[in-house]
Amino acid sequence: MDNRQFQKIAKALADPRRFEIFQTITKESSDGLCCGQVCEKMPVAQATVSHHLKELTEAGLLEQRSEGQFRFWSIKTEVMNEYIAELQIRLQLSG
Repeated sequence: MDNRQFQKIAKALADPRRFEIFQTITKESSDGLCCGQVCEKMPVAQATVSHHLKELTEAGLLEQRSEGQFRFWSIKTEVMNEYIAELQIRLQLSG
């Protein structure tokens, strides 16, 4: 994982609300959740959730699929695993 991608993911997960949304999608469904389903799980406006989903997607952490008029987001497990591995390497190098 290059430094730019690593920093983008770290920045995306640094926001507490965004991390909570990411965690909700991870825990609640392996098939993904739509924006409305995420909103049902936390007291946040749909526009706010939509913004955070966009940021997580741009960081490479989520993938989106469409079913009719709905869009579902799910975790890109391979990217998250790569980020975790890179984080472990970087912490060992600095520690």
